[in-house]
Amino acid sequence: MKRILVALTVVLAALSSATAQRLPEVAAPDNYKLTFTPDLEKATFDGDETISIRVLKPTSEITLNTVDIDFHDISITSGGNTQKGTVTPEKNKEMAVLKVEKPLSAGSATIHITYTGTLNDQMRGLYLGKDDQGRKYASTQFESTDARRAFPSFDEPLYKATFDITAVADKGMVAISNSKVISDTPGPGDKHTVRFATTPKMSSYLAALVVGNFAYIEGSADGIPIRVYNPTGKEEMGRFALDAAEHILSYYDKYFSIKYPYGKLDLVGIPDFSAGAMENTGCITFREVLLQIDEKQGSVGLKKTIASVIAHEMAHQWFGDLVTAKWWDDIWLNEGFATWMSSKPIEAWRPEWNFDLDDVSDTGNSLNTDSLANTRPIHQAADTPAQIMELFDGIAYGKAAAVLRMVEAYVGEKTFEAGVNAYLQKHQYGNATAEDFWNAQAQTSKKPVDKIMSSFVMQAGAPIINVKTQCSGNSTSITLDQRRYFVDRVKFQEPNDQLWDVPLCMKSSSGAQTCELLTKHQESFMLPGCSEWVLANANGAGFYRSGYDPETVRAIAKDAEIKLNPKERISLQTDIWASIRVGREPIGDYLAFAQGIGSDRNRAVLDDVLGRLNYIGQYLVTDSDRESYRAWLRQYLTPMLNDVGWQSKAGESDEQRQLRSRLFNALGYDARDPKVLAEARKVADKAIDDPSSTDRELAGRALSLAALNGDEAFYDRLVTAAKNAKSQEDYYNYLFTLAAFTDPKLLQRTLDYAISPDVRSQDTLQLVGAVFGNPAGQKQAWDFVLAHWDAIQKAGGPFASAAVVQASGTFCDAQMRDQLKDFFAAHRIEAAERTYRQSIERINNCVDLKQQQEPQLASWLGQHGSNAGGQ
Repeated sequence: MKRILVALTVVLAALSSATAQRLPEVAAPDNYKLTFTPDLEKATFDGDETISIRVLKPTSEITLNTVDIDFHDISITSGGNTQKGTVTPEKNKEMAVLKVEKPLSAGSATIHITYTGTLNDQMRGLYLGKDDQGRKYASTQFESTDARRAFPSFDEPLYKATFDITAVADKGMVAISNSKVISDTPGPGDKHTVRFATTPKMSSYLAALVVGNFAYIEGSADGIPIRVYNPTGKEEMGRFALDAAEHILSYYDKYFSIKYPYGKLDLVGIPDFSAGAMENTGCITFREVLLQIDEKQGSVGLKKTIASVIAHEMAHQWFGDLVTAKWWDDIWLNEGFATWMSSKPIEAWRPEWNFDLDDVSDTGNSLNTDSLANTRPIHQAADTPAQIMELFDGIAYGKAAAVLRMVEAYVGEKTFEAGVNAYLQKHQYGNATAEDFWNAQAQTSKKPVDKIMSSFVMQAGAPIINVKTQCSGNSTSITLDQRRYFVDRVKFQEPNDQLWDVPLCMKSSSGAQTCELLTKHQESFMLPGCSEWVLANANGAGFYRSGYDPETVRAIAKDAEIKLNPKERISLQTDIWASIRVGREPIGDYLAFAQGIGSDRNRAVLDDVLGRLNYIGQYLVTDSDRESYRAWLRQYLTPMLNDVGWQSKAGESDEQRQLRSRLFNALGYDARDPKVLAEARKVADKAIDDPSSTDRELAGRALSLAALNGDEAFYDRLVTAAKNAKSQEDYYNYLFTLAAFTDPKLLQRTLDYAISPDVRSQDTLQLVGAVFGNPAGQKQAWDFVLAHWDAIQKAGGPFASAAVVQASGTFCDAQMRDQLKDFFAAHRIEAAERTYRQSIERINNCVDLKQQQEPQLASWLGQHGSNAGGQ
């Protein structure tokens, strides 16, 4: 499953009062025969289910997971004897106990159930939605614990079974599921009955069904038919997605020793969808915006996102579907692997997009989360649905992927690939644990991968490797010591005895390199040659921070553009910023580093620079220094934009287009450059009047910049444009621009609009969160949440109910922190306990950084404000 990576949305469960719950080990399923008859007008569905089971020991009770199911008839057949069953609900456990009078013997049995369920509006289970034309449809979203809302089931990942699914659909509607259609017959009445082939063994959360007005375009790869479905009339917007899927499947079939195992692959765009996408076997579902784009005129950014999400979900067909974690505590085996794997086929297909550099940036983001005291281990116990869904976070996705990249670099790509395939071959169509994976890698590589991975998977946090060097003759002695890094300055200074087995590669100023395994708190190594400095994370492959004294930082920064590759320049930024956060270095050292790479035109490197410059401007610059900071930014950034060019040119690279967009936005928003703001309004007017007349890479940025000084007339034009948008990309560009205004009255209109019927529930919290992300609207958004808490709680579906908790962590004010504490003490969200603690911690850390660095920043600006760049 792919999360929506925006400031507001976090993958979390809806409010739940469920207690710890696991099914008793009494029976296990072999096959489900399921017939669904949805009534879209009444928002209900009828179900007919037969489960073939193995009874593991004599019993008169079988417990199934179930939520919001009305049972009709129940019978259980064993040994040729059929008994009527009774049902006892256990709602607090999301279970029902089926009882028969005579005990069932160990062995084969069948359970037959007829029932009725609700097509809910929560985007979970089997739910009801509407497309842009008002046409109703039904769709499923089962991960992690919502299959039980569609059919009584053994709804735990360990209980794999085959599925025979049948849909009784309204005439003219399409039915899509995990397997190929094997028959489509008229009736009953004005409906038609669609039967699908038996699936391979899979967990219940991977079953899928979509019924509605959908149409497809079709292609293939390696003999596998690939269809991209979208609501009827939008099918041609799936061309880019189809092209991507064909390349990705071809790549995976070469990488994995097991070819794609599911016979066909459907990608389905769903108008109402809480997550980003879902890896149902053979039937991957997506938000429309992650599957639809104008192939010729769409932005590079959205194309990269679409390709990445498709690659992620397709990787799940092996990691998560073919081999599934035994329990949710190892969900990283699904999500971390899919995140790690997703860059590979895109790098092979579109190397100019530099996904390998973005991976290094993502490692830095994961290190930021892991530097909190309230982080968690990759392997984390969880029992309730709320606890399970809180595991779908940056640790399961980002940290797990970064650790896999580090281990891959340590053993070598081909050896790692062999270990992956050994793991898949051994556990295909079954379940596995973390130990299964790292043992396979250790056996294949003959290296201590099991020790390395367990040290990073089973404990929270990540180390900082402090580097000290000394020249002796014609060699350099390097002393490394490790300790856990906390962004909290006080905790960072406290004694800590955590220890990791860290594979690392070092690189000296003279170009010498060595790779070692750090297994102690302190160890020394040698490099040939007398070096001015030694970089402790060559190629940015490690999941750790490197610590240097200020003099060494300045020496490395001086050589950065010449002697460091782009990956190393990205990871070095992360290291410098980490030292600043804990008071080891003044903030001027980072700004000096930024100046030092002022002639760098690598998009990924500058992305990281611009992100931190934005943070500094938003949180650390005082009102009295703001104009001085903006003036410095204008001097620093203007030569870059002039060099890249204000207008796109024929034949320029996609990276160039993206870099122009980022620089344009930084100059307009962070530096408030008058020339850029004037140009932004011109581009914005064109983007509203005729989207095809502008570069969409620039249009989204220009719209937001125009909103800074936008009036009510401009706001109204955006609302109208959103309602009449011809593409998902244009719609979201217009919609989220509504959150970028600075006029409080217009921001209030945006907040009211967010919870109105005119905005899909899936987008409500993202729009509110966008106002949270606007410094001009942050406090206003919080007040709105307080006044509309009931509506906020209901919005967004199962993957967003705790999103406001995360958004509140963007405050940098002690008074606001205290308000948050008071409110959430009275409005506890079970699915966001850790997220709440992290939000409070982030606020505290920001307040502390502001206090320690504000004076130093003011002093640096006083010295450099009028001599910004010379770049």
